[in-house]
Amino acid sequence: MSRIIISILLMTMGFCGCGLSQRNTDDIDGGVKTYNSGENSPKVVESTEIISFEFEVSLYNIVVEEESELVGRNYKLNAVLEDGAVKSKIKWRDRVGAGEEHDFTADASFMTNLQEIVSKYNFAQYNGYISKVSGLPDMYGVKIDINYASGERIYAHDNQDCFIPFEAIEELVRIFEESEKE
Repeated sequence: MSRIIISILLMTMGFCGCGLSQRNTDDIDGGVKTYNSGENSPKVVESTEIISFEFEVSLYNIVVEEESELVGRNYKLNAVLEDGAVKSKIKWRDRVGAGEEHDFTADASFMTNLQEIVSKYNFAQYNGYISKVSGLPDMYGVKIDINYASGERIYAHDNQDCFIPFEAIEELVRIFEESEKE
């Protein structure tokens, strides 16, 4: 008898989602939007030593006050610290498929420069935020994935909207472009 009661209790807990992280969904014109506010994710990163940095952003539909060559493009920025050197890549393309891709190696100070931007715009505040609209490709919106030597991580993703300030995006693209030219 007690086994039956325990089984019923466990099934009930499973059906109500007890103990699961908060995840919400909305129906949007036949699609589904799944999101997690990230409220339970750490919003402060103690470490300042980035070992890998991945940033993808779509600026296809962004509206800015001043004209910018970045608008209408999709950017992918990657940097990985290996043996004291930073292997990096900047890739962009526009709506019609034109674009460029450049690989370069920088010294470790490149990661320090990235960390300054991450701190200045407090990327840790977005940690754990995930919003995904089914039916939309991942190329819209923004994704950040930053790993630290301490094991800490900042990860956030939205395939519909860009939640990173445009000024931060400009600074990130600029530092990758300038380092690639050196």
